[in-house]
Amino acid sequence: MIATVSVIIPTYNRGHLVDRAILSVLDQTYQDFEIIVVDDDSKDHTEEVVKSFNDPRICYIRHARNLGGSAARNTGIRAAKGKYIAFLDSDDEWLPTKLEEQIRVFHNEQNCGVVYTDLLRIYSDGRIELHKGKHLGGMDIKRLINY
Repeated sequence: MIATVSVIIPTYNRGHLVDRAILSVLDQTYQDFEIIVVDDDSKDHTEEVVKSFNDPRICYIRHARNLGGSAARNTGIRAAKGKYIAFLDSDDEWLPTKLEEQIRVFHNEQNCGVVYTDLLRIYSDGRIELHKGKHLGGMDIKRLINY
């Protein structure tokens, strides 16, 4: 069965963080997804961390040499089978209802091509900052406040 959402996680030398990103996807209230982790030739234990997850929805792809984040995202797009693409950086995490809320917008809004969110930056000292996404304009783009 083909997943509705292909979550693409580009990563490079983030073995110490990528598990948190993956777990934040696995903990989503909306579960119809595949996760494509594109390792951009990491030199650390990223591959072992990703492969330690026992979930058939996770696909691991490794570049033979470092090509950069854009190339890793493009590799993920080429491998994706879902109707929708969602990007998650390997040092970020999603709130549990992110995918559910975004899919709801796609289903309820006519002519919607892109849904994006604001973000919360949480610092090690406990400080939290809200960063609002820039208005991208146009009727086909919806901003979902997800915090």
